[in-house]
Amino acid sequence: MLRFERAVVGALVTTPDQPVRSSVEAFVDGSLRDMPEAIRAGVVAESLLFAAYTTLRGGGRGGRDAEALRHHLDAWERSPVGLIRQYPRLMRSLVLFAENELTAGSTA
Repeated sequence: MLRFERAVVGALVTTPDQPVRSSVEAFVDGSLRDMPEAIRAGVVAESLLFAAYTTLRGGGRGGRDAEALRHHLDAWERSPVGLIRQYPRLMRSLVLFAENELTAGSTA
């Protein structure tokens, strides 16, 4: 997982529980690694472009400021351009799924 992708996951995870946060990060990392190469290449390209954008726009030192990064993700999700809109949706979906599954598994 790229540094920017790790920052996105960190910004999207809602639980303060560090073991769950680590498990969510590991799940998203595994999911990204399991993607077909063509799809993963597109996600990597978007990650690199968005990381550069957030760095140039002062969005929290290349995506390391979680609040600024969440603001960018919200804006990108409302973009009229489908490729831009799909990136935050992909990352939110992976994080939400992992967080709910891991939390549900620990309470059962």
